[in-house]
Amino acid sequence: MSIKLDPTKIRVEEKGKNKKVIYKDFDFYSWPYEGQTKIKHFVFEEYFKVWTIILGTFNNKINYFDGFGGCGAYIDEEKNELHFGSPILAANIKENSVKLSSKINIVVIEENQEAIDNLKKVIKHNKLNPFQIIQGDFDIEVNKFLDKLEKSPTPTFFMIDPFGISVKYETLKRIMSIPKTEILFNFMYNTISRFLTVGTIEKILDELFGCDEWKNLRELQEEEKEKGVTVLFRDQLKKFSDYVYQYRLSFQDKKRTYYYLFHLTNNVKGCSIMKSAFAKFNFGNVAFLGPNQPNPNQSFFLDPSDLKKLEAKTYLEKKYKEKEVTYFNILKEVIDETPFLEKHIRSALKEMEKENKVIIQRIPEYTGKDRKRKRTGLEDKDIIHFN
Repeated sequence: MSIKLDPTKIRVEEKGKNKKVIYKDFDFYSWPYEGQTKIKHFVFEEYFKVWTIILGTFNNKINYFDGFGGCGAYIDEEKNELHFGSPILAANIKENSVKLSSKINIVVIEENQEAIDNLKKVIKHNKLNPFQIIQGDFDIEVNKFLDKLEKSPTPTFFMIDPFGISVKYETLKRIMSIPKTEILFNFMYNTISRFLTVGTIEKILDELFGCDEWKNLRELQEEEKEKGVTVLFRDQLKKFSDYVYQYRLSFQDKKRTYYYLFHLTNNVKGCSIMKSAFAKFNFGNVAFLGPNQPNPNQSFFLDPSDLKKLEAKTYLEKKYKEKEVTYFNILKEVIDETPFLEKHIRSALKEMEKENKVIIQRIPEYTGKDRKRKRTGLEDKDIIHFN
């Protein structure tokens, strides 16, 4: 969702590191819109639409909890476009979901009062119904919310997108202990990397990682350090979340990592859908590469999706050689351990069936109309026999 603006009405205010973009006709300010932020919002909006439909259909109430609400608006100075932050995107999805709107509850936390005042103006500008905005510290307020949620579990999507690294591992763990919760968490790798050797924030890093093993990574070279940090954090998250996948986002104009988005869910389909949403806006990749993003006009000798399918075939042949496993179990074991999308896994298995590299036992064998199921389909209970 974007609105075209008159470039002659745009001006920028800078105070130190803080930058506001002002549009003459609006009574609110915006933040600059960088490429990685844009991708984050595109992916969130795509996924949250699906999440609300699936969870809203089978539950009387669902929650959206935004831990760091921000100012609500962004301006892309290159394209002269106004865009909106995650609270506004969520509210628009709520109000456009006619059948589900009354079921969706939105809660936003923001510590900065100026940002809250601005967010309220953005809500009014969009003619949205007001939603709950709480001024306060994220960790204190989210735990108050969890006190209530534990007594009455409700499907809740948590968007946790801090500017810094003050989020606590134990809080993430508590969130995921409640049924039907999911988290999209901004792991600020660039900040963590810079402060890894600063002794004064050891306690903060201990609380973020839920351990002190990160100290063993401080002296590693950058590439090894980045891998070590993300692997450690993911391993820690996997202790309480069934599926954890990390999406790397580079700086818009630099060939290095800005942050990772970690998606935590206990539902295999949720992990699959989020990966597909991310790939949709990144040329089939599960990473935003900044200046190395593929050119949309570039032609490829081999279609990237076909290449991923070939890689998936090789991976599956090696992993499951001479084994029998259901399609659902393959998905469970592979979806958050590899860069492959579910469509790559499906395509690979179907092609392997044609090549007689696997035998697929379809269960049930017949449809509800007593027709034999076609070889083109794959369902969760189908058994794959690998040669």
